[in-house]
Amino acid sequence: MSRIALILLAILSAGCRETSLAPAVSPEALRQKATACRAEGKQAEAEALLVQAVALQQTKSRDERSAAADLRRELAGLRMSADDLAGAEKLYREALALLEEWPRGSDAAIINLRTQLAGLCYRQSRLDEAAALYRTVLTLEVDSLGEGHPDPLGTMSILGGLELKRGKPAEAEALFRRQLKGVQKLHGAEKRETTTVLDNLAEAMDKQGQAAEATRLREEAKRIRHKLCDEC
Repeated sequence: MSRIALILLAILSAGCRETSLAPAVSPEALRQKATACRAEGKQAEAEALLVQAVALQQTKSRDERSAAADLRRELAGLRMSADDLAGAEKLYREALALLEEWPRGSDAAIINLRTQLAGLCYRQSRLDEAAALYRTVLTLEVDSLGEGHPDPLGTMSILGGLELKRGKPAEAEALFRRQLKGVQKLHGAEKRETTTVLDNLAEAMDKQGQAAEATRLREEAKRIRHKLCDEC
């Protein structure tokens, strides 16, 4: 073999070694770089890095799908900041589909994504879709946390208010009564948290033409507030 051929072979071999030794950029490394860019206010750079990470992240196993869903959720947050609601919704729905594939991801992550989607629908005045999503959230929260946990009690309040906006006061009443029972058990019957639910329930009764019951509920809320002020 000639001297030139030996030199070329050595160069090619060295190039192959450098290529094989060069570490591949992982989706997690890209996510961390994106986090640093966001901290520096470089939103466009952060978004580009997350798009790369989403493209690279595998989705074969449950853990990989969870990681892929997290990346999409972070990217959706950036799209939300840029007021790209359609882009954010697409990413949230992709993330949710990944988590709901068997074996399912964590209930907490699924609840978070469904809540984000419900909020997006609400912002776009798609109230029926928002209500349907919040109902699935409530079911998941009750199943995983219990009826009296603060999270489902908060969802009952949101959904009750939404049902009032949808012109469904009877559904709102059922939710507020359910919430009232949980709040009284959690905080006590004569606490400030209870008065808020009583006022919301009174509004639902008013909208059903039950003025006397609405007045009674408001008076009860007023009495509790006065008592709390006297105790201060």
